[in-house]
Amino acid sequence: MTAPEEFHRHGVLAAPDTLRALRHDLTAWVRAVGVDAARAQDIVLASYEALANVADHAYEEAGLVDLDAKLLPDRVEVVISDRGRWRTPALDPRPVSLRGRGLLLLRASADRADIESGDSGTVVTLAWDLTPAARP
Repeated sequence: MTAPEEFHRHGVLAAPDTLRALRHDLTAWVRAVGVDAARAQDIVLASYEALANVADHAYEEAGLVDLDAKLLPDRVEVVISDRGRWRTPALDPRPVSLRGRGLLLLRASADRADIESGDSGTVVTLAWDLTPAARP
């Protein structure tokens, strides 16, 4: 039996426990469709960073997030969307913080990253080309 070429999770609470579970489900799907381990790691890393940004920036309190992933002949696409509005999170009191580097990490881990933000929420579209070695 092969995995479905699409993965959908809608109306997921943008909270740490549920986002971790969603990350594990996405990891299982990416591996089940045959993406090689290194490329799968990039897909999950950038996707989880986009999900974490929803939790940090989209809502005053936890809101909902949707994740849609698709295996295409030449690439994997992941779309993450929320219905929130951008807000600046509280300052991190630690002397060395990785805060503020999420979008850099996201863009460095994906071949393409488009971010559209507006009054009705934010949509992050990520894509990874599948080289012959990474193609299922």
